[in-house]
Amino acid sequence: MRLILILLIAFTPPAIAQVYKWTDESGVTHFGSQPPPGTKEEVKIQNIESGSTGDDASRESDIIRQARELERQRERASLRNAEARYRERVTEIREDYQSRPDYICQGAENRLQSARERWDTKKKQGYTINEERYYEQQIRDRERHRNNVCR
Repeated sequence: MRLILILLIAFTPPAIAQVYKWTDESGVTHFGSQPPPGTKEEVKIQNIESGSTGDDASRESDIIRQARELERQRERASLRNAEARYRERVTEIREDYQSRPDYICQGAENRLQSARERWDTKKKQGYTINEERYYEQQIRDRERHRNNVCR
């Protein structure tokens, strides 16, 4: 039991509070957690510039404003440079893309031409109605594929 009491006392945080002491008109001394009645507390308001005079404060704020404006100008210049580099890179990529041959489109064109040539050959040899439908369907399919690929 004593051990528990000692532990409770040891681990109890100390109470931190301000204690006021005053003596009233009749000479009695009082203690309390509130200031004596009728006393006014003095409130101090600190200047934001930590006690500097108005001229120093205005000079400091001018310097801060100038520094912020300079930083904004640097950011704008950096952004303009980044945009210019981006535009240059996009132009390079487009030029490179346009200079490459389009193998897919060329292949579709070749397959369409081949289907037309086979149909022309078959026309010279003679054909049935089913063969005509077959070759015309092949040509339509190849044209549709070419139109989808070569845009």
